[in-house]
This record gives sequence, C-alpha cells and structure tokens, in this order.
Amino acid sequence: MFAPETVTLLESGCALIVAAVNTDGAPRAARGWGLAVVGSDEVRLILQGDDPVTEEYLLASRRIAITAASVITLHSIQCKGEVLAVEAVTDSDRERVTQYCDAFYRDVGESDGVPRELLERMTPETYVACNVRVHECFNQTPGPGAGSPLASGMP
Repeated sequence: MFAPETVTLLESGCALIVAAVNTDGAPRAARGWGLAVVGSDEVRLILQGDDPVTEEYLLASRRIAITAASVITLHSIQCKGEVLAVEAVTDSDRERVTQYCDAFYRDVGESDGVPRELLERMTPETYVACNVRVHECFNQTPGPGAGSPLASGMP
C-alpha cells in the first residue's frame, strides 16, 4: 500500500517524467500530465495522446518508470512497474489534467517566475491514460538517501 505522503506527492502538481523502453531496450521519455492512485499498487497516469511512439514503447516491453518530483522542494520518488493498459481518457481523467496543470504551473511560476501563459503553451490537446501496476518505489530526492528503496509506501 502506498504511504499517505507518497500518494500526496504522486497526485500533486509534481513534475512527472515517464520512461519506457522498446523490446530492443531503446529508451523513450515523456512528460506526465497527471496521476491518480487507483488501488493499493496501481496508478492511472495521463500522457500526451498524439505521440504514438510513447504508446508503442509502453506496450512493447510493458516496463515503466515514473519519476515524480516536487517543483518547490525537489522531494522526489521513482516508481517502477508494468503497464497494464493504455486506453482513452475519461471525463475524470480530463479533470485530473486540469487540476494537475493548475498546480504544476502555479509551482513553476512560484519557483522559477515563469508566467503561466508561457507554460500553458506546452499543454497537449489530446491525452491517453496508462494503467500501471507499481512494483517498487525509490527515494530520488537529491542527497545521500537518493536511490534507496522507500521503507514504506509500497505493496
């Protein structure tokens, strides 16, 4: 089960970077546009929808790594797991994207002084949902504990 502080970070406006590999091991990275914890070891991740390469990589090996980092504090974790499905987004997913963008753009504006209207230019027009079963999570916060497994917060 995810620890409450892990859920709080994952469902916040944190920077979400997603990595996958194809069957040959070639890497692919993408930005996440929101995430919801939907079970004791599952998350629903929202990605840009008009990027067929990312979807192809997610389904090729079904291995995925999701890094979530607080823009303000740099507290970060990486979750590794398997892609269960890639599917069309729901109305709830679209609401999650709106909440995510509001929080992410606010935090970037606060930390870096970037005006929201400039950040909004990178917002995708279409999305796809990726259901992931998480197997392990690691502390990725810069410092001596980086890379260590999270003692709690995982099934």
